[in-house]
Amino acid sequence: MVRAGRLEREIWIIVVNWNGARLLPGCLASLTGLARPVHVLVVDNGSTDDSRAVVEATPGVEWLALGKNVGFAGANNVGIRRAIASGARWVGIVNSDVALEPDWVDRLIEAGDAHPEAGILGGLLLFADNPQLVNSTGLCFDTFGRARDRDFGVPLADLATQDGPVGGISGGAALFRTSSLRRMGLFDPAYFAYYEDVDLSLRAAGLGIQARYVSSARALHGYGKSFGTGSPKQRYLLARNHMRFMATHLPLPWAVTVAPLVTLFRATVKAPLELVRGKPAHASAHLRAAGAGALAALQALGKRFRHDAQFPHGADPIAGPR
Repeated sequence: MVRAGRLEREIWIIVVNWNGARLLPGCLASLTGLARPVHVLVVDNGSTDDSRAVVEATPGVEWLALGKNVGFAGANNVGIRRAIASGARWVGIVNSDVALEPDWVDRLIEAGDAHPEAGILGGLLLFADNPQLVNSTGLCFDTFGRARDRDFGVPLADLATQDGPVGGISGGAALFRTSSLRRMGLFDPAYFAYYEDVDLSLRAAGLGIQARYVSSARALHGYGKSFGTGSPKQRYLLARNHMRFMATHLPLPWAVTVAPLVTLFRATVKAPLELVRGKPAHASAHLRAAGAGALAALQALGKRFRHDAQFPHGADPIAGPR
């Protein structure tokens, strides 16, 4: 019989927070109500609301204030490193607008034990406002490197997707095997927010570490409530990070071909279209993303060219952030 204290050290869940006082009560209630005890760490990105008071009023939850906003990727890395240093065997990350079902951890660990090749596990995300609709069964991306949630908007009654390997796991709620994290590295902080989850999943795949979908592990996602769906900042980060991801992971000749086309499309089509719609802030976001994304793509492509020149036979994989 494993004592609860031992389990708490072996399983950590990281919640990255930024002015999420209104969301934290529901999220933390689900985490402290899990069937299997876990150590919950809230990593705060310089909040100015009542987040700290909410966390301190929740018994058994640790608060770690960073004092500034280092992004979703960077803040999760801080928490993950802390968990690994404590001897954790599993580390979960959960958005502040997500509530887990009580057996979420149990179902994922059971799947992980049955499939040792899986180092990243995720379950079925449902929309909190309409639990009869699917938010995500994992991540996938198209030939242009655009990532999306698999089965987004599919009625739960019609969902036919089976448990198994998937291209990536949504950072909204995921569980990582720490032995796998030591091999594949952590999130790339350059993404700040968005695309860091699918980037990590593909880096893992390159090392033979599987991302796996487990349908019995369910959670409710208050989609967009932690950051703001459709906001100019979200549009900017999605567009910029798409360019970085595309240049990092698409086949090199295709990435070189597509990068300038996507940059041109955002600057000459997307931005003017937002102006026509009366959304100058969104137009500005697309223009800024075109420039920043082009720079990020150039940096990623340069790294790949240098790597290929040094290791022409692929003898050494490009290491991710540690």
